This record gives sequence, C-alpha cells and structure tokens, in this order.
Amino acid sequence: MRTEEDSHVIREKFDLSNKVALVVGGRGFLGRRFSAGLAEFGAHVYAADLPQLSLAATQDSCVVSSTRIEQRNVDVTDSASVQKLIAEIVREASRIDLLVYCVTTASLDHYLPFTECSLDSWQKLMRVELDGLFLVTQQVGKVMESRGSGSIVFIASIYGIVGNDQRIYEGANLAQIYAGVGANGPKRIFGYAGYAAAKGAVISLTRYLAAYWGERGIRVNCISPGGVAHPKENEEFVRRYSERVPLGRKAGLDEITGAVVYLASDASSYVTGHNLVVDGGWTAW
Repeated sequence: MRTEEDSHVIREKFDLSNKVALVVGGRGFLGRRFSAGLAEFGAHVYAADLPQLSLAATQDSCVVSSTRIEQRNVDVTDSASVQKLIAEIVREASRIDLLVYCVTTASLDHYLPFTECSLDSWQKLMRVELDGLFLVTQQVGKVMESRGSGSIVFIASIYGIVGNDQRIYEGANLAQIYAGVGANGPKRIFGYAGYAAAKGAVISLTRYLAAYWGERGIRVNCISPGGVAHPKENEEFVRRYSERVPLGRKAGLDEITGAVVYLASDASSYVTGHNLVVDGGWTAW
C-alpha cells in the first residue's frame, strides 16, 4: 500500500527547482508553452530563438510570462551564435541541466506536392531541424558531460513514424498559419516530405545519443506529438484530422507540455532512448 509519504516522494521527482533549462525554439508556438511549463515546476529557463515570435505564435492569444524565464537570441544554423549562447548561459548559471530542442520552419514549399518542392527549401528545413540540433546538442552535451548528468528532450513527430494521410489537408488553412501564405495560396496543400524525413532522423539520433551518453549520466529522449490544436485552424481541417484520431480530437498544448516536464524531470530517471508518442492514438490503428 502506498503511503502519503510515498506519494510525496513521487511528487518531488517532478520538482525542477534549482535546475537550469534551455529551451531552443523558445519563442515558437510550442516552445513558449514548454518554457512556461518547466518554469512552473521550478526551473530557471533560458528561452532561446530568433528575436521575433514565430508566425504561429503571433496568432496565439496566450501570454506566457514568468520571472523564471529569460529570453536569449540565437540562430541555430550559425555555429558561432550557438557557441556564444551556451557560453553566456554557463557563465551566468554555471551549468545546463535540461535541454529541450523544438525548432522548425515552414515555407510555401512545405505545402506543395512533393514533385514541386525546391531543394533550397528542403535544405533550409534540414539546417534548422538537424544541423541546428547537432550544433546545440553538441555544445550542451559538453556542459552536461562535465557534470555527469543531464536530460535532453527533442521534439519529433508522428510523421517521423508513419506516413502522412494527405487526404486530411484538403481545405486546410495551415499554409496561412505556419508559412504566412495569403488567401491566394494553394487551394490543395500537402504534408511536407522534408519534415517527415527530419523527424525520422531526430528519432534515430535520440537512440544514438541515449546509448552514447548513457554511461555519462545523460538521458536523451524525444516526443512525437500528433497534431496540436491552433486557435486559427479552420473547422474543416480540424474535423478531418479528428476523425482519424481514436480520441476524436487534436492535442492541447498543455498535453504535450506535460510530456516535456515528465521527460525533463527525475520522474523519468530510468527512461532514455525513448520516443514518447503523444497522439491521441493516431498511430494505434
């Protein structure tokens, strides 16, 4: 029988007090909530990103504010910028205990048929999703190695696991929300092959790094969310998407944030190399 004292022990494992967290992509639609969630559990959070909010974040009315969150600028595709960021944080906080990497980008190509996608857009996404992840994780890993501990969480996607059901995008307004395409944009959009390829790589790299750093006390996990509800999505897309989900709806931001807190905290101290799928059952059938 579990005692009240035992339950307090479990609760304490979620406590992030005295932890220093770095959320790269911290001004994005997801990253802002992740930063707030980690701060709510006591972490001192550095939210690093390009200076401006992401387009999707500007269309979200949620205001994220916490005295535990410090904003920093970084270009993840620039090695010097990444090194400067990590050096500043270590100089100020002496360590980095937690890393969350949740950076992506979208251009018009993101929503065109595969045969019409440009190499430039493909390479731009790979620079952000993979080159940036490599540069940031390499620098943060050095810091964590010196301390013999750390938790790293990457944001992957269900589309790194299964193929896109292209039928759900008919009539969707995602190009307007995420790529800033006007009303005269494509009437029929598609899920992007580059995004799927990058997220599959993130999942594989998670396993590699978990095995590589296991003996150094550094845990590496990733989360594969299903579709996350955005307040500006049109009803047609939400309906089509939700019909494919056993739970019958899209995810809320807090439902993904809870998974981030879990993997960042000592509540998951024996979990590494894991891809935590948070998709309402999308990949279950």
